[in-house]
Amino acid sequence: MMIQRAENSARRPRPADRPRFRPGPWLALYSAALAVRVIYAWLAGGPRALPSPDAVAYDAIAWQLARGAGFSLPGAGGHDPTAIVPPVVPWLASLVYRAAGHQFFDALLLQCAIGALVPLLLAGYAQSVFGGRVGRTAGWLAAAHPLLVRFCCDLLPETTFTALMLVAFTASAAWVKAPRPGRALGVGLTWGVASLARPAALLLPVVVAAWAWVPVGLTVPARERMRQTSLLLLGLALAIGLWTLRNALVLRAFVPITTGGGRALLDGNNDLVWNDPRLRGDEISTAHIEPYASEVRGRSEPEAEALARRRAWAFLAAHGSEWPAMAAAKLARFWRVTSGGGAWLTPGGPGSPLARRLAVIDPLLVWSVLTWPFTAWGLVQTLRGPRRFYQGLGFLVVVYFTTLAIVSSGALRMRIPVEPMLVLFAAVGFEDARRRLRMRARALRVIVGRSGATRAV
Repeated sequence: MMIQRAENSARRPRPADRPRFRPGPWLALYSAALAVRVIYAWLAGGPRALPSPDAVAYDAIAWQLARGAGFSLPGAGGHDPTAIVPPVVPWLASLVYRAAGHQFFDALLLQCAIGALVPLLLAGYAQSVFGGRVGRTAGWLAAAHPLLVRFCCDLLPETTFTALMLVAFTASAAWVKAPRPGRALGVGLTWGVASLARPAALLLPVVVAAWAWVPVGLTVPARERMRQTSLLLLGLALAIGLWTLRNALVLRAFVPITTGGGRALLDGNNDLVWNDPRLRGDEISTAHIEPYASEVRGRSEPEAEALARRRAWAFLAAHGSEWPAMAAAKLARFWRVTSGGGAWLTPGGPGSPLARRLAVIDPLLVWSVLTWPFTAWGLVQTLRGPRRFYQGLGFLVVVYFTTLAIVSSGALRMRIPVEPMLVLFAAVGFEDARRRLRMRARALRVIVGRSGATRAV
């Protein structure tokens, strides 16, 4: 009896031993990333930090939410319901304000905590797609990236969206690797939440669905592939549908996410920007600059959004022959390797102490010089590799946001979601270069050991 039981147990294959999860390296990475961001936030403004002009609306709405006034702005008649900004960041900040009071620096600490998750999420995604070495390298590079650090020091959506985007990337990769209906729905929901943080990404799930169409079809039948793709789009619709319904009831207009889309388009496409060589390709806040500010005064948010959109398209139509020059100016500004002497990297403005220190050496320039060669090499190796279709999602994201920059503006904040992908390709290039150097050194040692020669053959 015992012999038979032993034979049966020997016949059953034992499951492969899985490596045990070790939290130590992940905690070290998160702690280092958080420390860098908190120190930077303290030096940039400290406990007396004030929101930048772009962050004023996020801060005001967050405080209104914390006070129980709903998603609104304070107005002369009380509380004015709004959809001027996407809802995720104000809602997260309102949790802090509700617990600790209206201290803007506390919201920045929350931003730092979320931003410190980006290296971990990037490392996790890179490990699942490229392997452990690339994941570790990408995580530590992202922990010190100057643009990723800087945008933790203001209450803007880029940091939160980047974290949510990486969560959606990881979910998308898992779905493509093992397609299941529940995973497809989860991918759509995740991308929907990410779009509620930054509406510019609303079409990105469509890009992901197109990217996944072929590999998913290799695993499941055509009918099942169509079903799972539909579930992805359903998840996206469910995630943003409730917010769209709220906007329809409150604003009495069809507003999928925000009423700021038209103004964002006008900010980068107007005569003031195009006729000023110093601003060409950038953006300005037309809500506070004449003649645009007076045109929307007294209008509802949907009306102001529609007017701004019409003004932007009218400007583009009137300058049709200059579209190539506009695109070139926006791309040059979008892909620049400097940050304007370092002052732009400081939320406190050019007069802050940190800005004076950064004016000595531009961190973005140093970063670009050191990492972009590895980024280019890593991208080449990825697109040449046998898994280029599966590993090339990051490149599609780069193309997507570059295209958006051509349409809207080349402001450097538009590039924040692209930076983790550039870091990922830099890690691929760095690890490939290190592997080649090790192989070369190992080959030289073998030659010396066998022949005793001192010259490589």
